Amino acid sequence: MIRNIKLYFSFLVASLKRMMEYRVDCIVGMVSQIAFQIIELVFIWIIFQTTDNIADWSFEHLLLLYGVMMLSISVTDLLFDSTYDIGKRLIRKGKFDTILLRPVHPLISVLGESETSTALGYMILSVILIVSMLIKLQVSVTLFLILKILYFGILGGFIIGGIQTIFSITGFWTYKSNEVVWSVFQLHKLAEYPIEIYNKFIRILITIILPFAFASYYPTLDYLGLNESNLIFIVPLIVIVIWIIAINVWNWALKKYRSTGS
Repeated sequence: MIRNIKLYFSFLVASLKRMMEYRVDCIVGMVSQIAFQIIELVFIWIIFQTTDNIADWSFEHLLLLYGVMMLSISVTDLLFDSTYDIGKRLIRKGKFDTILLRPVHPLISVLGESETSTALGYMILSVILIVSMLIKLQVSVTLFLILKILYFGILGGFIIGGIQTIFSITGFWTYKSNEVVWSVFQLHKLAEYPIEIYNKFIRILITIILPFAFASYYPTLDYLGLNESNLIFIVPLIVIVIWIIAINVWNWALKKYRSTGS
């Protein structure tokens, strides 16, 4: 396991170095992503022009929730972006066959090829939102709280990344997995709002089936001192379960893999 972790970070560092060779492209990607997220924030602002709260959540509460989710997304984007289009980028072109020749599990190689400039944009915006909203909501910003936010932000990223990894196996059959992965990934937007506004099916979907709520909603409740059920403490367990499923699903899919012959 230690060897695989070292190899993964070696692949990731090499991938990020390749990305940084095109600095202008990185900056443009970062700025464009920040601009896109600001548009979403404007949409939330427009909603609050006609109401004072959503399920007792004020505008500031919702921005904090949004920032917490963006922190998790930035981790996912940085570490697991390569799972988005393995069908189109690797399998269809026959490049996955070369990965199979490496003396390491193919999933390690695939994850290590993540290279995206948008992660920094997500991270900058999330930090600005989280810090400013905590101050505005008069929440005491201590070192312990900062470490907690970082810790659960990383775990949230692993939750979302694990979900992406599970659905990325569709590329073994469709040879173009990005539509499926993107569709599932977009469900995280449901967790950018308090789950009280949804019906029972949606709540079950984003807390049990695809637990996006544990990447944003429940951590935010804890930061605000509102999480009386202490559900935040099962987040590490959720991460472990998701990745056990992801690895086993990937191992099963690998046995079904057939080269495209490209």
